[in-house]
Amino acid sequence: MAKKRVEKIEDLNNVYYVYGDEELLIQQALDRLKALFGAEADADFNLEVIDAAAMGADHVVDAAETIPLMSPRRLVIARGAETLSKKEQEVINSYLDRANPATVLVLAACGSGPGERDSGVIKKVETSPLYKKVVAAGGEPLKFSFGARGRQKKVSDWVTEEFDRRGKTIQPAARDMLLEMVGRELRDLEDAVERVCLYAADSASVGCDEITQVVVPSAEQGIFELVDSVADRRRDLSLYLLNKLIRQGESPQRIFSLLLRQFRLIARCKSLTRDHEYGEIASTLGIPPFLVGKCLKQSARFSAERLRSAFGEFRRAQVEMHSNRYLGEKEYQGAILEMLIVKIIG
Repeated sequence: MAKKRVEKIEDLNNVYYVYGDEELLIQQALDRLKALFGAEADADFNLEVIDAAAMGADHVVDAAETIPLMSPRRLVIARGAETLSKKEQEVINSYLDRANPATVLVLAACGSGPGERDSGVIKKVETSPLYKKVVAAGGEPLKFSFGARGRQKKVSDWVTEEFDRRGKTIQPAARDMLLEMVGRELRDLEDAVERVCLYAADSASVGCDEITQVVVPSAEQGIFELVDSVADRRRDLSLYLLNKLIRQGESPQRIFSLLLRQFRLIARCKSLTRDHEYGEIASTLGIPPFLVGKCLKQSARFSAERLRSAFGEFRRAQVEMHSNRYLGEKEYQGAILEMLIVKIIG
């Protein structure tokens, strides 16, 4: 999290301002911090993530002033710090004058949604009273941005590092092919890297053959990202991607079919895992082993009862979408999909 590697939570700064226009890099930094805390403290009592825009500055300060329980430090992450009004920023500024030494307060700001970059958030943060106060109070600002100049090379280097982190070496031609097929949005690339590494589990080097076998071209990537986000029970991201796909002209019927197919695979994998190994499940279902692993990971988010309920929702949505009265009305079908996703995720 900090510029030098921190091994213990006692060594962390009292306040960080994590910001930028690369949402994935920000999330990875927050995940590393959570993992550090999780290894040393009971996260149920000493970790709190707050939507600052919804809960307000007073709630952030209350959380920061709470003493830790059976731990030397407490972690409070306040997302959406860039949305706070000047009045609410002053509330946090006042706290920083007498900051609780037992709390690590992380202010997080990212003005982009999935698949969109907004460099304006950087200027907004760096000119804000809250940012200036963090710096003046000895806090640590951490900016995550590749910037416009040279971004293409930086993203290429990031892809190479992601493969290295997973114990793989990607050939330059394969990396270029991956970037051409997927694009340069980090969320899409991370998903592609993970798929390729799972597929090439027994190989130390990744070439063009592995890329062509696994990676979906960017034109198709969005719909599979939606399917995965629903299966991962990420409601806000799922609704964002659904509306984006509908606006781009994607067929609601196709989205429905792919969602249903994924949940059928999840249910089959969950059932078969009791008596079969990964390879046997892959052979039985006719899917790659890496897809079995993903389905089993997703299946852990759904109990057998919730899966049965989900299929009931699929049946009801299918009847609605195929009714004669509304057949062909794309806007209505999109609304049915939206309600379906909300009910499935819960």
